[in-house]
Amino acid sequence: MRSFSLVFALAAISSVVAHPIHQARELKIIGRDTSAKFIRRETDPAAELKLLADGNTAFRDSLQTSEPELLQKLTDDGQSPPFMFLGCSDSRVSEGTVFNAKPGTLFTQRNIANQFQANDNNAQSVLSYAVSELGVNHVIVMGHYGCGGIAAAIIPSPPNQIDAANGAVQNWIEPIREIFRTSSRPEIVELRTKNAAATEIEEPDIKEPGFRALVEENVKANVARIAASSVITNHYALLAANATGTAERRSGEAGPPTDVYIHGWVYDLENGEIRDLGISVGPAGKTIPAPPFAAVAESAVNSASSHNTPQPAATAETPVKRCEQLCKAKRSLAGMFGARMN
Repeated sequence: MRSFSLVFALAAISSVVAHPIHQARELKIIGRDTSAKFIRRETDPAAELKLLADGNTAFRDSLQTSEPELLQKLTDDGQSPPFMFLGCSDSRVSEGTVFNAKPGTLFTQRNIANQFQANDNNAQSVLSYAVSELGVNHVIVMGHYGCGGIAAAIIPSPPNQIDAANGAVQNWIEPIREIFRTSSRPEIVELRTKNAAATEIEEPDIKEPGFRALVEENVKANVARIAASSVITNHYALLAANATGTAERRSGEAGPPTDVYIHGWVYDLENGEIRDLGISVGPAGKTIPAPPFAAVAESAVNSASSHNTPQPAATAETPVKRCEQLCKAKRSLAGMFGARMN
């Protein structure tokens, strides 16, 4: 079986919301010498929309039972979330679901592979409003193992762009690709060396140590970018000046400037656990509150150990097993783009 060409598949996936009622239809992915064939599920558009309507009804019924005054209170008083959340757009990593959070808890920015870039006006404005106006206390950057954007960055960029959509994806993941090219972290170096000797590079397994390490290093890089941003550095300077009574907050809604702490976490798709990377940043002279999650190091060690443990002959990879793994990989990528493949 030919290896799955990750980058080109990313360029051509269309957003499709899957539903249990469907018919099989062949879909070809462009950009390969030999086009891969996937099965796109034919859906009932009305039934798809009804899923959302049913979900909204369940949401309102649940709130009416647990906190009937919450929505009216948020309407009257406005929002004052303690957290800003920067996460991945992947449909499997919804922050409201992962944290079982109520409305008004998280001010959110999501994009492919949870990135914060100086030239991204969207992320910059979200951070600015969260810190200066809403007065959040914590900025959370959370990546996740099995991230399709990180996996795509492990693959060399194509020599020729296919179309505008592919170009947009390639440009967006370039900072992650740069981390992969330059990182000295042993797991990443090992994967980079292995890929350099390969004629075809396949999507890494979710437990591949280099893949997991790149997820973690990307979170670290984005925590560092946020901490170095003008929004945060100016805010920390304002905090220092305000402590001596020499400055006042210029913004209107949140009152005096609040201490802001920046945290880097990783979410595990396979078990729903969140791990702390131990890279939290805070104002000078302030004690950084310890995140209530286990350190990622222990999880990484266990993952690497599991990955490197020889498997008994009975579980050796077969063509059928390999096919199952590739299908699972395609579904993982589809999760990030809202598509469903078989």
